[in-house]
Amino acid sequence: MNEKLIFLLILPIFLFASQADIIKLATKKELFNTNEWKALVHYNGDFKVRDNKFLLSSPHTLKNELIATLKAFYLPSNYYKNINEHPQCKFPARYLFLTHELNVSKQEFPNIQCPDLKIYEQKAPADTISLVFASENVKSPISMMGHTFLKFSGVNIQGKEVHHAISFYTVLQSANPLTLLYQNTISGMKGLFALQPYKLVAQNYTQKENRNLWEYQLKLNKYRKQLIYYHVWELKGIDMKYYFTSYNCSTVIYNMLSLANPKVFNDYKIWITPLSSVKILYKYHLVQQAKLFPSKTWLSKMLEDTNQDKETLKEKTIDISNYKSPSKIPDERQFTLSYFYENKHKYMKLSFLPASHLLNDYNREYFGESELKIAYFSFILNKEKIDLNEFTLYGMKLYLPYSKVSHDLSYQFELTIKKEFTRNENRLNTLKIDGGIGIDFLPFYDVNIFALLNGGMGYNIEDKGHILLNPQFGLTIYEVFHMKSLLYIEPYFINKNFSYFRYKLEHNIFLKKNLTLYFNFEKIEKKRNLLNYECGIKYLF
Repeated sequence: MNEKLIFLLILPIFLFASQADIIKLATKKELFNTNEWKALVHYNGDFKVRDNKFLLSSPHTLKNELIATLKAFYLPSNYYKNINEHPQCKFPARYLFLTHELNVSKQEFPNIQCPDLKIYEQKAPADTISLVFASENVKSPISMMGHTFLKFSGVNIQGKEVHHAISFYTVLQSANPLTLLYQNTISGMKGLFALQPYKLVAQNYTQKENRNLWEYQLKLNKYRKQLIYYHVWELKGIDMKYYFTSYNCSTVIYNMLSLANPKVFNDYKIWITPLSSVKILYKYHLVQQAKLFPSKTWLSKMLEDTNQDKETLKEKTIDISNYKSPSKIPDERQFTLSYFYENKHKYMKLSFLPASHLLNDYNREYFGESELKIAYFSFILNKEKIDLNEFTLYGMKLYLPYSKVSHDLSYQFELTIKKEFTRNENRLNTLKIDGGIGIDFLPFYDVNIFALLNGGMGYNIEDKGHILLNPQFGLTIYEVFHMKSLLYIEPYFINKNFSYFRYKLEHNIFLKKNLTLYFNFEKIEKKRNLLNYECGIKYLF
């Protein structure tokens, strides 16, 4: 009896000594500075998730969070009324990572049974994990850059093969651009993290929204697969703020892929987009296999482009490895430096696009010609002044070739402040909201011809508030030696009165996939002819 009593008295001392040794070892190895730990706590310069249900430390630091997590793993089972609230149950990925990196047995910690986690393992198994890319829809602000999410596939406890989609997203509560800007930069939007049957999600994208789904099965060992699988569980019920630029669906995917390969974490970009996630997969050789589940429109256009019919699909599998693919799209961030001549004034022009692409880019991997500007800005400067040339909060152009199969129309919309010519032929900063609809034809594989009726509202200090109308006619040509030219003709009306004609020619030479040399020429014709031209270099990264 006395021996049992002595054992019970000294047991906490051994446990405390073991806990202290484990914490000392973890801090000595600086596990809190590893890329996996930063990905697990969603840290990149600061903590992106600040829910107290997710962060255990105070104040929040990487080291404090590591120590707090290890201490929490030692808490006895009777510390919580609901055993599922025990940190071993809530943070199985952290638990797996720390025991693996410290090379210690889980027997070092209290043996905690986690019923809810067990149900998750039984009902949503992940024998394979895939990243899924839903193609972009530039006409919709919420899906203008595409979407990425995870797919779990496996055999459940009943012996049935099941597939689940795991996605982080938001629902827009307002279409007001100023509200969206405030939410994106300051308040954030409510982030929703959902696990759903994959079939329903796939049908919504391919049938209802008419978007492609590209599935990339990840090449993972057992340990890396479990880290991702358990980290999904850790995000269940956590308050996560969604920001279009700094914390979106692809930011969460970026953290997941950092668990697949820690080197991914070092590839952080200003704005991680869905296409960035796809490119990361190929850069770090994480693709086991890739599959495409096309929308009806994409499939019809692909068959039309390749001179095949639907009967072909019944007889064989079509190799599309050399066809349009997200992995082949050029990088989405771009910086330009140019010489700009404007009506006898000479400037240097600097431009930056933090995400997506322009109409004069190499857009072969898209159907039709398109443009998506988000927070694009450019400045002009010389010895006398520095001035804003353009700031576009959101701008899109989508020129889809009309055909007997698709009957597609073309669209464009822009919310911008840019220098425009007034009725008196002065070039002033003008606030504009305009858009249009029209039609595009593809008479030859390398030539697009389009016509759009555009209109909107504008304001500048000379014309004040005004209605504008600017129908546009033009063409794009892909030429030999990796070149592309665009030609526009645009009559411009302000408050129903004709103001001027604009002619513009843009010529681009694609030196490399990420480097373009370009020349632009613009003529404004009314009482007097105004000539502007520009030559520069564009770098994509």
